[in-house]
Amino acid sequence: CCSDLMSAPVRRIDEILALPDSVDEFKAQEVPPSDDDSWLYNGEEELNSALMERQKEMEFYDLKHKSKGKEKKGQTTGSNADEFDPSDVVKSMRAFVDTVSSYEGAEAPDDRYLFRDKFGS
Repeated sequence: CCSDLMSAPVRRIDEILALPDSVDEFKAQEVPPSDDDSWLYNGEEELNSALMERQKEMEFYDLKHKSKGKEKKGQTTGSNADEFDPSDVVKSMRAFVDTVSSYEGAEAPDDRYLFRDKFGS
């Protein structure tokens, strides 16, 4: 049961390797033409248009949620989204990058729970 399942890929590889091959066979084959790369160079307007659409969506989303936030202002708890400091994310990422790992495991930074404790993540 299991040994047949495990050996099936090995048998298939052996079959492929046993197939006759010849350099002449490969020389006779034609290589298909390269794909068109023009989209790499002519897509700037399309990309900018898509980015502007996403920017408008994000602005609309922010505007919508800020107006909801004003309605619920009296109901907020001690954790406010306006208190978010991006530098804390940078510090957390820097601490992650600075960790040391080896075959024995990873060394976690001492302040690894700082971000979670501060923002409840």
